Amino acid sequence: MSGPKAFRIVTRAEIIAICRRDLARLDAAVEGWASVGKRSGTIEQMDMDKVTARRDALRRMLDADRFVELQKQVAAEIAFLHADADRRIERAADMAARSQRNLRRSKAAAEALLQRLQNLKVAIPPDIHNELGSSTGPSERREAAMAKALLLLPSQDAPVEATDRQRELAARLGAGERRDTLQEWISRQPQEEEDPALARVDRLLGELRGLGIDPSPFSARVAILEAEMPSRRPLIADSLLLDLATAVKDGRTQARLASELRERRAELSVMRSPEAAALLAEIDKAFAALTAIDRQDLVKRANFLIEEEFKAISAEERRRAVLQGLASLGYEVSEGMATAWVQNGQIVLRKAANPGYGVELSGGSKSDLLQVRAVGIGDSAEARDANRDRDMETIWCGEFDRLKALVAKAGGNVSIESARPVGQFPLKVVSDPAASDVIDVIGRPHRSLPG
Repeated sequence: MSGPKAFRIVTRAEIIAICRRDLARLDAAVEGWASVGKRSGTIEQMDMDKVTARRDALRRMLDADRFVELQKQVAAEIAFLHADADRRIERAADMAARSQRNLRRSKAAAEALLQRLQNLKVAIPPDIHNELGSSTGPSERREAAMAKALLLLPSQDAPVEATDRQRELAARLGAGERRDTLQEWISRQPQEEEDPALARVDRLLGELRGLGIDPSPFSARVAILEAEMPSRRPLIADSLLLDLATAVKDGRTQARLASELRERRAELSVMRSPEAAALLAEIDKAFAALTAIDRQDLVKRANFLIEEEFKAISAEERRRAVLQGLASLGYEVSEGMATAWVQNGQIVLRKAANPGYGVELSGGSKSDLLQVRAVGIGDSAEARDANRDRDMETIWCGEFDRLKALVAKAGGNVSIESARPVGQFPLKVVSDPAASDVIDVIGRPHRSLPG
């Protein structure tokens, strides 16, 4: 098959640019993952070290030209980091719910202890009394007050109405007696069955904290719910749970868009166009205060710009690789041919050793599919030597194989989409192309891919 061909080409520069884009997105994913872990208190230095080591290993793959493996593993690592960040938010929500449940039990135990001391008519120091009866103080202070209050409890055998003399005697007799610890005393208290409505509220509040959202706007409503009789809580909880669930849903949306925008920002940072720089500056300026709609709009704009810029630069690299390869095979490549190819949709390159023949290149402007065919150069009205035309098509077949080898040697790849047999169509004849300023494109300055 050495007639007209349609083919795709991927250059080494394009592959490296793809890998650098992937690594930039990985850096952003690591940043987001670490932020979630630190904010939720679910990350340790060992976790950070493992992720950093995997990222560094992936970077080394780029230096070792392990491009395919790199792209696969980067995608897998980013997916893992996103999923692990979600798991850490879930874990933080569970921890927060458990902490809230324990806090509620601690308050109930403090109230029970205070009530028991009052029933026994035990003199309670004001500071201990205030801490046991407080519902807002830190749990550490409440537990310290409860530990002190336990020491005020009389022994089980002491009469309820004891005189000072009796208490003094009991204290001396029990001087070496082991007293309950706070945990032991709490464990013996009757435990109320956990309220399902409060459990759901605790879980959603914990998830809000894990998402980095301040749950304090719901504090007053939660306090009202806690103070209600258990039989009335489900009725009051419905609207609160609905609002909390909406806040969590919005928070997840914001977190997802923030992650996407962070990754797009990373991709834009490896591009060099003025448009990319302008959008990058806009993202940096407004990132912290963006609404979900604003972030979604910026993600869409970034996606479009990244894709369009990458397509344009990749197409330029492909044209350059083809022209450079053909120049090394003896075809006349003049300055400005790449631009003419874009403007006219096609160009003709003459073979220096056979001035009456050349190749026609087309395509590549709106897709990555290129076309190439051997052509005759001259007057289409003149008679042609069909055998010589066929021989030149056959020669072109070997030259195309050499072109593929040159691209492969440079780290790229050429794949044929379709090809016609030699002689299936009469050789196309074109006018003699302008042949001024013939140069080898190898040394010509060109626009480079990012990275």
